[in-house]
Amino acid sequence: MLLFALIISCNPSNKSEKETTQDSVVTVVPTTSEEQNQLSEVITRFARAYASKDNEKANALIHPDLGIYIIYRPGAADTFVKMDSLNFSQPTPEVFAYPDLNFDYALTYEKLPVFDCGTEKWEKFGFFCDTTSHPNQLSNIAAFEEEFNDKAFSEDDLINLEMAEKESYRVIVTAKDPLIFHVRKYNGGWYVTTLDRAYGSCDA
Repeated sequence: MLLFALIISCNPSNKSEKETTQDSVVTVVPTTSEEQNQLSEVITRFARAYASKDNEKANALIHPDLGIYIIYRPGAADTFVKMDSLNFSQPTPEVFAYPDLNFDYALTYEKLPVFDCGTEKWEKFGFFCDTTSHPNQLSNIAAFEEEFNDKAFSEDDLINLEMAEKESYRVIVTAKDPLIFHVRKYNGGWYVTTLDRAYGSCDA
């Protein structure tokens, strides 16, 4: 009886310890001023490269091991595709050309703005990154697609998406055609891993 009680009392703490260890491994928070400066540099460099439609400068911020996911909306629901690189003259999807982007906002770290489809306006305007939360768009899309096709993604695919998102942050530059992307820390550096071409558009 004593042995049984000891086993029961130990199990919850062991499970909690494993969960804490896993969370501490995958969750990334820039704590030093050097890390924050590196993050800011990558974010601003990509925004400028996107605005100037400079393939070389944009792709220099995409790690070859990670590639870049592009989220888009072909119909009522969002989907995504993984690419090796960006080509501004060959957009994904093909029918949705990369728009011109002009902005003079300075990057700020705060809660991201929300787009209201009723008014078709942003609740606030600027160039934002939120380092207090992590994006979940890719894993949500994958989970939704799994409901209709359980072979769309492997279990490893879903786990890797969720882990990658815990190492990522979402960035929004508000505009009529906004720039929305995710950055992730990988092998000691920050890289652009996702371009969201769906949010900020209310077309079905």
